[in-house]
Amino acid sequence: MPKIAFMPKHFFVPGLISLMIVFLILNNDYQSVHGQTIGLRPIVRLPQAIKESSGLVVTAPNSLWSHNDSGNANELYCFDTTGNLVRTLTVTNVENIDWEDLAVDDEKNIYIDDAGNNDNDRQDLAIHIISNPDLIAGDFTQAETINFVFEDQTAFPPPQTNRNFDIEALAWKDDSLLLFTKNRSTPQSGYCKQYILPAQPGNFTARLVDSIYLGSTNNEARVTSAVINHQTGEVLLLTASRLLSFTQYLGNNIFAGTMTTYLFNSLPGQVEAIDFISQNRVYVTEEGSSGLGGFLYEAVLPSQTGTVEIDKADAELRLIKQGDRIFLETKNGSEEFDEIQLFDFRGNLLLSETNTGSLSLAGISPGCYIIRCRQEGVPFNIKWVKRN
Repeated sequence: MPKIAFMPKHFFVPGLISLMIVFLILNNDYQSVHGQTIGLRPIVRLPQAIKESSGLVVTAPNSLWSHNDSGNANELYCFDTTGNLVRTLTVTNVENIDWEDLAVDDEKNIYIDDAGNNDNDRQDLAIHIISNPDLIAGDFTQAETINFVFEDQTAFPPPQTNRNFDIEALAWKDDSLLLFTKNRSTPQSGYCKQYILPAQPGNFTARLVDSIYLGSTNNEARVTSAVINHQTGEVLLLTASRLLSFTQYLGNNIFAGTMTTYLFNSLPGQVEAIDFISQNRVYVTEEGSSGLGGFLYEAVLPSQTGTVEIDKADAELRLIKQGDRIFLETKNGSEEFDEIQLFDFRGNLLLSETNTGSLSLAGISPGCYIIRCRQEGVPFNIKWVKRN
């Protein structure tokens, strides 16, 4: 298994007050930074009414709420761990255009993510808010709505290389909503972006907070659900092949924290939703097939962390700025790479040079960037700030 090496994790840049840069050099295989796998234990098949489960919140020990995704009814379904459909709650004043996830606040109000955006061309993105469904009398309710746009989207759809505006993962934290993208770029750029919105009705612009490279395949890079443990602050992102755990972050920038990855020891079906049921246990649901609901799974999180020790004898990258060029070299003195690319932290490719050890910065404005380089087929990424 290839190994990776890290630059110093936090670096404060003079003149950019309180800006934390995460200098993380990683290769393309995130198996290199985790030492444990995680099992998904099937509990029960979901009720047939929830044939395309796409969101999940647990409001009580045996009260689980889910919904179907695009084109289905504007309904939430309560079911129990024996697979019984307990209740159907219709949200009468909104449509299910593409409901993709659920989040819950500390009062058990539910936020319905209607921001599924497979083609990256929607201009009616919304998050609907209903009160704690366990306290609603009857089978009907109405929602208040957050309408939003992305601060960095100007084309509908954008070019295929920049289709990263599908929100299928949502979490509530401290009166804010954290939104995470499911990357649909072609070729797969590998970046998940995090946005933030006020958790209140109105019209808003989703502010881009940060992005993180998750891998070159759809199974690695496409995030399908998010959840936060309101007691510990741990944030989990769900993909088809693993869980990504974030801890020790600052404020609402989740990607500035410590990331631990847990590969599933066997691949489930199309997993789409996750929620905590205790500090170290989660439920996960999947979409069904052949007219049947998918399964409800339980997973027990290993003790933090799954991260393995880094072999300090492995190559480290050094970055040196001289005039309008940056120079990269490894610890063993190698100074030439197959390719060096510069991305903005939205994932847009700005510059690319091949068979070189340096990259020109002419015309590049000060800001936060991601440098990706390959050497003998092995990729590395580094977050970097241009100050002047």
